[in-house]
Amino acid sequence: MRTFTSLFAVWMITGCFADNILVFLPVTLRSHYTQVEPLFQALALRGHNVTEVSPYPPKRKIINLTHIFYPPTSPGNLMGNQFEMAQSRPQGPFLRHWSKETFADTLIPSVLESSVFKDITQGDTRFDLIFTEVFFFQEAFVVLGHIFNAPIVAFSSIGYYIDFLSIFGAPTAAAYLLDKLGLAPPMNLAGRLQNVWEQYASLIYHEFYYYPLYDGVLSHYIPGSIPRISDMLRNVSLVFLTGNVAVDGAKLYPPNVIEISGLHFQDPRPLDEELAEVMETSKQGVIFFSLGTILKTDLLRTEAIHTFLTVFKELNQTVLWRADSNINDWDIPKNVLVRDWFDQNSILAHNNCLLFLTHGGISSTMEAIRHAVPMVLMPIFGDQDVNAANAEMRGYGLRIFYNNLTETSLRLAIETVLGDSRFKKSIRLASKIMSDQPMTSLDTAIYWMDYVIRHKGAHHLKPITVSMPLYQILLLDVIAVYFTAFLVMMILIVKLVKFICKRRDQKINDLKLKEN
Repeated sequence: MRTFTSLFAVWMITGCFADNILVFLPVTLRSHYTQVEPLFQALALRGHNVTEVSPYPPKRKIINLTHIFYPPTSPGNLMGNQFEMAQSRPQGPFLRHWSKETFADTLIPSVLESSVFKDITQGDTRFDLIFTEVFFFQEAFVVLGHIFNAPIVAFSSIGYYIDFLSIFGAPTAAAYLLDKLGLAPPMNLAGRLQNVWEQYASLIYHEFYYYPLYDGVLSHYIPGSIPRISDMLRNVSLVFLTGNVAVDGAKLYPPNVIEISGLHFQDPRPLDEELAEVMETSKQGVIFFSLGTILKTDLLRTEAIHTFLTVFKELNQTVLWRADSNINDWDIPKNVLVRDWFDQNSILAHNNCLLFLTHGGISSTMEAIRHAVPMVLMPIFGDQDVNAANAEMRGYGLRIFYNNLTETSLRLAIETVLGDSRFKKSIRLASKIMSDQPMTSLDTAIYWMDYVIRHKGAHHLKPITVSMPLYQILLLDVIAVYFTAFLVMMILIVKLVKFICKRRDQKINDLKLKEN
């Protein structure tokens, strides 16, 4: 009897109340995928039927999770040499629009015409919820919500990014919110002028060129009549952002935009024997150097590699350098250990890790904050400029620039962060703020996913600004009316003054005539 009761309970949880969730991440970068991987695995373990499309098979079999392999096509491969991009863009803005057009012309069509996409969209399985990434030029995948008539929870691997957040109702507060420029609030007048130009020019570009470009792509590959992509984006139920107040400050988000931070955090694992010995025996501490998974070390300038090796050789600390390139020609100093992979989380968690030399990606930045390791940041592209600017402004990091990297600038940054205790103090405070949350990011994300399902899309969470045109949000029509009224009033006043002056002059002339 107990066995029957237990089986009935399991059936009730995994069958009767199970929802079908499609996780569609066919071209998501590995570092972005890692940020949300625990989420849909946890959803499967809690009884939902999860179908995942990605290039990353799960490391272990998970009940209720069906993985469909999509051949890896890294977006990083389409962007060429990011280090050369950094050199050609000394102002450090976000990826320029030509990159977006490249994705619309190549990457997205390859997904839409793939057998994987066709099998899913033309199959018999219906889905109660769609989870997909909308950042890194993947907005087109919101068409899945239209195809399955299902709500979408979208994911962005960075925080505030006005190009798509504005369409979900987030405020376009260019006075203090940045998403592309390597600036940090508060901005001076020049910074605000630049930020206003960057943000609103980008909004106009998206509305009148980028989204119509995708409309053409979707109409070519998706049969039947489909809404405009801008309308499908506005129909998205909920957006998850990888962000935290400790990283980029407080922001005004509507209820349908939820920050989740550290979803990918794991407990440190034991280091291998060689690395454990290095970490323990380095009397002056350890510096960890990694440029992430997208930026390939073999694309670094030869002079830059020489600069790093020269400066590292002069340091008293041991340097661990993650370099995924051929190092046979490198003259590696004795205090530098180079590998093509390190367990970054476990190294940063070690109390002998004193400094993190990083590109400033959001995942790496959050891991450094979590373990209270000060940073020297060398942003290359994407959100890295803003992350580095925030780290510098908040006092837990210093920024250097790849396009003018010198031995002096690198040495000065490392020595400054290591020698000034204020950097350690600031990042300890940031770590405390990040970890002090009412519930874990995983529990938060699961709650809101279930909430969207329970409330049939939860469209009541959206602010009215989602359906308002930009000119109304910015009160341009109101300003135009007031300006017109003011202009008319000024014209009337001028005419009245002229009339009064004319009458006065006429009276004076009449008096003069009478006197004569």
